[in-house]
Amino acid sequence: MNKHRLEQAADWLDQEQELNEQQQSEFKQWLAVPENASAYQKMKGVMASDELTQALNHPAEQTVVNIKRPLKVTSYLALAASVTCLGVLAYFMSSMQPEQLRDVPVAANVYQLELESPLAQRSSKVLIDGTQLHLNANSAVQIQQNSAQRHVTLTSGQVYFDVAKDATRPFVIDVGQAKVTVLGTAFDIDYTTSHTTIRVYEGHVKVQAGQSIELTAGQSLAISGDKLQIDEDAHLGMLPSWRSGWLEADDLPLAQVVEKLQRYLPKPVALSSSELAAIPIVGRFSLDDPQQALALLASAHQLRLLDESNQLVLQR
Repeated sequence: MNKHRLEQAADWLDQEQELNEQQQSEFKQWLAVPENASAYQKMKGVMASDELTQALNHPAEQTVVNIKRPLKVTSYLALAASVTCLGVLAYFMSSMQPEQLRDVPVAANVYQLELESPLAQRSSKVLIDGTQLHLNANSAVQIQQNSAQRHVTLTSGQVYFDVAKDATRPFVIDVGQAKVTVLGTAFDIDYTTSHTTIRVYEGHVKVQAGQSIELTAGQSLAISGDKLQIDEDAHLGMLPSWRSGWLEADDLPLAQVVEKLQRYLPKPVALSSSELAAIPIVGRFSLDDPQQALALLASAHQLRLLDESNQLVLQR
């Protein structure tokens, strides 16, 4: 049985009594997959076993094993959150007979979900396969998964993907005119009406955008119409700057900077002339105060920021 699925089962078991209505619905969808249900019952049985209780009382002889995401510390499972107990759980799961751990064929259940993050608010979601999605403000995705495939359509905005590895089911993302395919990696996609940028933070991705391109960690691909540009960034951070509330511009055109700030502003931003769009911008701006960021941009480039009733305007 897949270790990752067992970790998911432990997570659900830990928080089962605290689920809200939406989470309960997601839990039912997760349990509808026979392999998930088997993992859940297996973990539930192990947690209730007399052997585990005895092992917890005499943990010194057990091998310590690190699990990627430790169990949450609550009630009885507080013991299981310790490194020692994680080792005990791993010991019990690995010591079961092969026939007890055999994979159960997955039925053709379909997991579907639409996610949207509101204006000026970032949000996160863990999918049924363990993939983590972090949505920038004013972003939206459509998700569909079954036993044969994992598919996401990024309809607007920016998302950081930390994809759970699954060699049998590539994770495919449709974004504008490009298709991104991965097995398990971490990357960011920024999608606007004028351009798409893909940055890889871990592993590698395959992009189909008129031609096939392989990107590895530290590389980014900018797509604008038929133009493709690959850049190397050896100093790419551990996470995109927007996830900590900052917009970093390194010689970006003003029009692109405005598009990124627009996700946090209640009014549309207009440029008074097309020549302003190409002004190169360098700097670091707070996404928690986007209007102040616009004011700083205006001041630095001798522009005026007008706050009209239905829009903000940048002009000479």
